[in-house]
Amino acid sequence: MTTGNNPNVEVIHRRVRTSYDELNRLLDGPLATMDTTKVYRSPGSGEWTIMENIAHIVEFLPYWADEIAKLVAHPGQNFGRTQQHEGRLRAIQEHGADSMNQARAALPASYKHMETVLSSLKDSDLELTGLHSKFGEHKLSWFIEDFVTKHFEDHIEQIKSCL
Repeated sequence: MTTGNNPNVEVIHRRVRTSYDELNRLLDGPLATMDTTKVYRSPGSGEWTIMENIAHIVEFLPYWADEIAKLVAHPGQNFGRTQQHEGRLRAIQEHGADSMNQARAALPASYKHMETVLSSLKDSDLELTGLHSKFGEHKLSWFIEDFVTKHFEDHIEQIKSCL
């Protein structure tokens, strides 16, 4: 993906790839050998289990990829969702008890969809704006930072803290 023509998009792409690689390292390393009951145990105070974090990552990557693609196609439109979004909640409910093998199998396609959308972006696309129901009007770069790159990194950290 490195072309030099879109350095800001390349940074985003690298950050998402780094998080994806780290999640796979965790899945193949400490999570593969840990007592499986711990994968489904809440760390407390309303925090998500390891599997709920993974289920959310698998769900949000293609969701936000589609939102990014729609905003690039139609700048200025409504963008994103809130934490109460039905699809977000349903994915956690339906997949929060998946096995590690199920999660591992679902992750590549989820990531690939995001990778495909990011690969189609130009730096100029990051200046396009959308309207979020809670956060108002922002540039695509802000949405990607908040809902994709930082979001992914934060969930990786949550998983690590559960270990």
